Amino acid sequence: MAINIIPADQPLLVQAIIVYLYADPGLGKTSIGFTGEKAISFDFDKGSHRTGELRRGAVVQVNQWADVANLTMQDLEPFKTIVIDTVGAMLESIKTHLMLNATNKQKDGSLKLKAQGLANNIFKQYVNTLIASGKDVVFIAHASEDQNGDQVIYRPDLGGKNRNELYRIADVMGYLTTVQTGEGKHERVISFRPCPTHHAKNAGGLGGETGEVWVPDLKANSSFLADLIKQAKDHINTMTPEQLATMKAQEDLDNWTQSCTEAQYASDLNQLTESIDDKHQYYKNMRVELVRRAMELKCKFDKQRNAWVDPEEFFGIDDQQLAELQAFIDERGLDAKTVCEYLGINALNQIEANKLTAVQQEIEQLAKEMVNV
Repeated sequence: MAINIIPADQPLLVQAIIVYLYADPGLGKTSIGFTGEKAISFDFDKGSHRTGELRRGAVVQVNQWADVANLTMQDLEPFKTIVIDTVGAMLESIKTHLMLNATNKQKDGSLKLKAQGLANNIFKQYVNTLIASGKDVVFIAHASEDQNGDQVIYRPDLGGKNRNELYRIADVMGYLTTVQTGEGKHERVISFRPCPTHHAKNAGGLGGETGEVWVPDLKANSSFLADLIKQAKDHINTMTPEQLATMKAQEDLDNWTQSCTEAQYASDLNQLTESIDDKHQYYKNMRVELVRRAMELKCKFDKQRNAWVDPEEFFGIDDQQLAELQAFIDERGLDAKTVCEYLGINALNQIEANKLTAVQQEIEQLAKEMVNV
């Protein structure tokens, strides 16, 4: 039988996509999941009962990881859309499953580092299994609120490399929140356009130029998510594989840059380092962004530990030490400006307390040099 070869300049029809929705509490993200076509919800968060009459799909009430792991593709055959609610609770379910094996636990009862890695691998493998099933997969997550300086940032409440992995594989990712209209009403809206306040992704071209999709009354719009997914597929199927790959790669880079900017500690940098794909089109650009942020945070890479480490906490001289140091400088006929220029600092209060004695010795040396000039 002849193989159907699709040239690079022709669209490659997409039959299934991955949707990633995250939301503030109580906005009906579970109800939205049930508006997918022939939906089945894996209820890890045990919240499906709260949807009431809006529960229009089948439910797997997950009490333990085996409830999901033992499902076969034959079991899922009648369904078109698989909803993971929530993806964070799914990962916790896997970790709880591993905790049943005493060899995976540390003395304090927490998972060993190796077991945490195993949990991540099980998570990733199962996600890949769902994608390979040819069904639309919808990941639902709670939104976490993080502070980056004066900026509040909303992103999926999922830690580490798994969050970055889902960023990478999702075709569309949207943040569900509420906004106040000009009439003073509060309406729900999903933003698929990334911005400094939240993460998003929009290969499906949803929401037009603004990337915003208003959520209607789900009682009267029982196919809301199914319609969104169809719109996204229709848009993706107008693009050639090369165009789609280029767009997704750019979105990956944009999300990566945003994640680097939001990193606050060495642990954040380590999670990003673990998730980086050295085969990615923009791998070098991603490395540059990672190193840039590390330099801003004054984190250093420990080759022995193969990890980024936080800078040592700074303990400067106190007011009394500052006054005594100023007197010490005056006694030697120097001024603070000259000393600061000599030490390569902007002000005396940048001197670490545990280095005060060594600094005084340097000032003493400077005074002798000034006499001999």
